[in-house]
Amino acid sequence: MVNKVYQIDETTITWRASGGTNLFTPTSLAAGAGRQGAYHDLGTTARAIHYKWRAFIKPGATRVVGEVVRVYLVTSDGTNPDNDDGTGDIAVSAEDKLKNLDQIGSIIIDEDAAVTMVGHGFVLLPHRYVAPVFWNATANALSSTAADFGFDLTPVPPEIQ
Repeated sequence: MVNKVYQIDETTITWRASGGTNLFTPTSLAAGAGRQGAYHDLGTTARAIHYKWRAFIKPGATRVVGEVVRVYLVTSDGTNPDNDDGTGDIAVSAEDKLKNLDQIGSIIIDEDAAVTMVGHGFVLLPHRYVAPVFWNATANALSSTAADFGFDLTPVPPEIQ
């Protein structure tokens, strides 16, 4: 008889302007600019390597359907980070700083309304330290309200029953 493998989600790690596990403040992110959240230490003990992610934004006053906010992960082993912008909640210093990051998805502006828009996906994370990066590839600034942004990372270890 074959054993089933179930998805058993563990505690979600969150990035928010306030009240999250880690700090992340892409508020009023200008067109052609990026923001990196603070690094989270996944630890050195046994842990999941599979993670699901969910990111949300709210566009600003002007929107163009089809434009995107690109979502990246910056990682580190504690000595060699993917870029040198720092480990805290910080502005991305230049678009070139994204070249060694993993783009894990996008949030597409899907309507001309100031509503929450979401991207999601699945990623493998063998690295110890991780943080989200949003790059505003739209032609307009994003919302100025801090609660309109977030990134969630949920460990999904397989469990055989």
